[in-house]
Amino acid sequence: MKKYKKIYIEITNICNLNCSFCSKVTKNKGYISLEKVNHIFNEIKDYTDYIYLHVKGEPLLHKDIDKIIDLANNYNLKVNLTTNGTLLKDKIKLICNKPNLNKINISLHSENNKNNYLEEILETRDNYLKDKTVIYRLWTLKNGEFDNKSQEIVEKIIAHYNLSTDIVDKIYKSNNIKIDNNLYIDKDNEFIWPNINNDNNLKGYCMALKTQIAILVDGTVVPCCLDSNGIIDLGNIYKESLEQIINKDKYKKLKQSFQDRNPCEKLCLSCTFKERFK
Repeated sequence: MKKYKKIYIEITNICNLNCSFCSKVTKNKGYISLEKVNHIFNEIKDYTDYIYLHVKGEPLLHKDIDKIIDLANNYNLKVNLTTNGTLLKDKIKLICNKPNLNKINISLHSENNKNNYLEEILETRDNYLKDKTVIYRLWTLKNGEFDNKSQEIVEKIIAHYNLSTDIVDKIYKSNNIKIDNNLYIDKDNEFIWPNINNDNNLKGYCMALKTQIAILVDGTVVPCCLDSNGIIDLGNIYKESLEQIINKDKYKKLKQSFQDRNPCEKLCLSCTFKERFK
């Protein structure tokens, strides 16, 4: 019984950066203990094959990141990481040989002042991660166009990998481009986070609860990775089983409202991500 394509697990909501485009965390900040991680994995093991160790926060900050990936392997869970990349060089030897590390998304659009940031990431990928899927993310485009920073990053990637004219052309025309074996560039416009204070009344379909759920650092279960503050609290994985949570009326009502293209939660009505499912 595999219900979800992926489950997001926020092993920490602490980040070492403070990027302007990222929504702010209002929940208490902290890290999930190995004991609680094990509890979560045991609860979700029959519901998915893939976990994302990210909602908010920088997962490579967790001191037990290697042990968490090992624990996931015990439950036959494949792990995807999303990172700002600033700690990748320092932590790479802890994670690179994990057989269940499936994919690493590196947000190259992060706002940081680390010297040789991009060069470190490119070299780390080339030296340690050629057998893993790596995606270089550029998600701060404006109307599909690179800003100066993103343009500079793309030019350095093109030069580093000596990319052909055909691939370069695709980089500027497409959103997700394979540039080498197991290596991709994924670009998109800057995302506007949903906010219950917005006056939007955006109806439409959403994949939340059908293909994904998310679990926050305090155990709160939410419909998707965009509800990082637990506005739509469906239950707590430390107090209830996942089966109990997904059989609640609130869960069923919200899922049906997505299918009816008329979300019943204000946060969901404010979310522009639904536009991508039209």
